[in-house]
Amino acid sequence: MQELASLPDWYARIESADGTFAVDRKQRIVSWSASAQRLLGYDADEVLGKPCYEMVSGRDGRNQNFCRKNCPVSENARRGRATPDYDVQVSAKDGEATWLNMSILLCSSDLGNPGVALHIFRDVTRRRKLEKRAETAIAAMRQLLNEDDASGGASQDPAPTPRPQLTKREQEVLRLLACGLTTKEIAESMGVSTITARNHVTNLLAKMGARNRLQAVIYASQQNLS
Repeated sequence: MQELASLPDWYARIESADGTFAVDRKQRIVSWSASAQRLLGYDADEVLGKPCYEMVSGRDGRNQNFCRKNCPVSENARRGRATPDYDVQVSAKDGEATWLNMSILLCSSDLGNPGVALHIFRDVTRRRKLEKRAETAIAAMRQLLNEDDASGGASQDPAPTPRPQLTKREQEVLRLLACGLTTKEIAESMGVSTITARNHVTNLLAKMGARNRLQAVIYASQQNLS
């Protein structure tokens, strides 16, 4: 287990106001602040060295599993790319559902640890509850006024989680899934073995955080991924 050393001066100022934790290239938690313990209930000894996706287990606004192995945030960090702020719902140690707004800072040269992603988060549960009430009220007003609800009553995500970046091969597999093809048919269409096609499908579902093929197709349609 590796812990961060020589943290920059601004880290202490951030840590005093918001929850912070950092993960390395393998998505292991390497730093866990006192404010993170206060907000989520876990102390450092319980989380250091463990995969962040197992401890945080965040879900997005559509209840889609977002915190997972090789999530978009970790992929961006490995490539030195920025990640926009996003909202994610997590379960604290006491089991209470909490909405967090996440900011990601990449730390490399100053910490001597390339690929480290510093997560800075704050509790936005109250804001999300107010937004949900507003959505419900607006939907009720539209119904009373007989207006078409273009969103179909679906919950909107004001700070959406980053979308997975699919390769051309993964996009091809997704389109074939959307057409209802079986694994054998996908293999024939792509000119590969059935085992290779099955691996492509399994890797695609894991990358998207989908539990099954149907969920992957629906999520892709909603996010315009295909």
